[in-house]
Amino acid sequence: MPSLLASSFILLLAATSTIASGSLVDESFKIDVHSHVVPDFYREALIEAGYPVKTIGGEPTLFTDGFPVSVWNLTDHIAAMDTMGVNYSTISVSAPGVNFLAGKNHGLSAIALATKLNLAMYNYTQAYPTRLGAMCILPLPDINATLAEIIFCLDILKFDGVGMYTNANGTYLGDSALDPVFALLNARSATVFVHPVKPGCAGADLGHPDPMTEYPFESMRAMENMLLTGQRANYSQVNMIFPHGGGAMPYLATRIAGMASLSFLGSLNVTATLAQFKGYLFDTASATTLIQLLAMKEFFGGTNPYVPLAQAKPGLAAIQANGNFTSAEMAQINHENALSVFPGVAKKLGLAI
Repeated sequence: MPSLLASSFILLLAATSTIASGSLVDESFKIDVHSHVVPDFYREALIEAGYPVKTIGGEPTLFTDGFPVSVWNLTDHIAAMDTMGVNYSTISVSAPGVNFLAGKNHGLSAIALATKLNLAMYNYTQAYPTRLGAMCILPLPDINATLAEIIFCLDILKFDGVGMYTNANGTYLGDSALDPVFALLNARSATVFVHPVKPGCAGADLGHPDPMTEYPFESMRAMENMLLTGQRANYSQVNMIFPHGGGAMPYLATRIAGMASLSFLGSLNVTATLAQFKGYLFDTASATTLIQLLAMKEFFGGTNPYVPLAQAKPGLAAIQANGNFTSAEMAQINHENALSVFPGVAKKLGLAI
């Protein structure tokens, strides 16, 4: 299948996490925080695990979560960045991660596959050190292995941050089982990119592709759960990025905050709840229309290689016009907000902030 090369060339929107003014970086300098890799060995592991391969346009195509997985290679990835005018990307692994191997005692384990993927991403970043950084993939729900992988990725491989998913085999962010993971990340003020996955409950499945509507609601479920369990408040030093404009959260934030203020849900303060939600960072993947951008401006918080360039390029161009952003705001969207949570990137690239 021809590669559906594209890009979110995902840029951050945030009201509360911007770097100091006076940046010497050109306002058009773009940092993509949502860009995926699909190594051949990962594709083979998915197929071996039973993910379906269907014939589309006469070509065999792998599907995960009801969506086609594009053919990927590093050369084309860099070429797509060049086409889109993206200067730097933090690469990660999209859904389903390695959770499909969790608990299996034969063949390739989730832990082994996570490490193999992290080493592959490390090699990609070494091939293009000024163009690529990486977000560590974790072998959740194995907590001890996850803690070890975080330390390995951040201390040895010097990754930009950590990748997580809205749930790992039904264990959602916010679950107390993940407290040791967040304690470690919190102590390091680490940056976490949270990608949606298939919902932990099959009851919502109507047979349609999960990325169509379930992914946006998955992001909201994770943020809601972290609120109600207190995990986000307890580990507030972790910088957290949610994709796709924050999913459904900008539209439902006030409803959730109002409900959470009821006594049986903890009598949480509405203003504090909304402030917590605004403390997240939202990227602009699949969120470039007027209504989406206005929601993000109020709330402020292409995916490569899953979105075609033909779709991503006009979407990227529409951000400033549809959001009515000033040049200064576009500089925040393009790179300033990203650099605020990836200080190591500025140092690595020698950017004067």
